[in-house]
Amino acid sequence: MNSKLLSTVIALLIVAGLTSCLNKDLTDPSAGQAALNDQQIKDYLTANQLQDKVTASASGLYYIITGSSVTGRSAIGGDELEFTYKLSYIDAITKQAVLVDSANATKSAYIPFLPGVVVQGLEEGFLLLKEGQSGRFFMPSSIGFGNDTRSNKMPEYSAVIFDVTLKRSRTEKEQMDDYAAIKNLPAPIDTANSIRVYRTTAGTGSTIAAGNTVTVAYTANSLRGTTPFDKSDSLTFVAGSGQYIEGFSTGITRLKVGDKALLVFPSVRGYGVQGSYDQSKGYYVVPPYTPLAFEITVKSVKK
Repeated sequence: MNSKLLSTVIALLIVAGLTSCLNKDLTDPSAGQAALNDQQIKDYLTANQLQDKVTASASGLYYIITGSSVTGRSAIGGDELEFTYKLSYIDAITKQAVLVDSANATKSAYIPFLPGVVVQGLEEGFLLLKEGQSGRFFMPSSIGFGNDTRSNKMPEYSAVIFDVTLKRSRTEKEQMDDYAAIKNLPAPIDTANSIRVYRTTAGTGSTIAAGNTVTVAYTANSLRGTTPFDKSDSLTFVAGSGQYIEGFSTGITRLKVGDKALLVFPSVRGYGVQGSYDQSKGYYVVPPYTPLAFEITVKSVKK
């Protein structure tokens, strides 16, 4: 999944135009929607004989959790969540669910679990789940999508239903371990400062030290990426100078001329908690808390 596609998945889930409600001026179209949505949810639950199976939270969320998970991890902030979901809205007349989005009903979606990445009701729902469990979350528009119609697929201020299965919650280290296993990488030649250096072809030229001027070819990607977010056939820079992110600039100093290598490192050595957001394109080039992989070929070095 490239960064643009990841941002698209997030956009499908994130709050848009959220406004809430009871204490606002009556001219506000959202006024009274929380109470109306609450009744719509209750009507749906009654019509489908679910009223005795749900639990309600203080935010207005109703939920049903299924599946036992004694050893499964809970979702933790900063982790990558792997999950499947369906989104529906409650039709106020028929009192039935109308499907809005099922693109990831069986195909996994992946997001960094950060405040504001998904709508409030879904964020709360994730915190109720452990790996392997499923949840059905009924939420009013005040903690859902507000007046957003999901590209005219549902009415404004709809009460919505998320059917979610949390498959995995993974730390950055676990993501890096999985990446190495999937790629069948050899043992890294260096792991200092959490920067893993995998040499794929050994060079015979000079070693590199901080302060040396180095020319490299590289491609940069997230661990789940299919399209590089950055690349160059010939980049010249001073190793260890701080001109570029630490995982790249410092990782180079573990190599020598002629080496082909893969540098894999956590977000703390990359773009950190802020990520890299392209304002002109309107999406994250690198989302927050994203570990990275740089394929490197060292072409030359000047001491």
